[in-house]
Amino acid sequence: MKARIPVNIKRETKKEIVRLVNNEYNKVRDKENKGLTRRLFKTMLFVLNQEFGFGHNRLMKAFEEMTNVINHSNEDEVFWEHLDRQVIDNLKIPLERDYTEKGKVVNK
Repeated sequence: MKARIPVNIKRETKKEIVRLVNNEYNKVRDKENKGLTRRLFKTMLFVLNQEFGFGHNRLMKAFEEMTNVINHSNEDEVFWEHLDRQVIDNLKIPLERDYTEKGKVVNK
């Protein structure tokens, strides 16, 4: 939703308002992303336990490694391209490719 900012406000004030709104939006988006990631990890760990018999130690090792890989993805600009090559091309898992632009994932 876009808010109308009156024209008679100084340009610097408008910029500050936009910056504050964007900052608040980013906080909400980050919270939602963390929640989604947590639920996906829980689901994956549940399936590994129920369908493949992973116990506590193997699940913790998988969880820690997934966390390390996700953390690494934030630092490596071409991480998702490498992951796509491995998962889609080598393992033949039918998923959409993710592309990066200046280190950020861009779905095309």
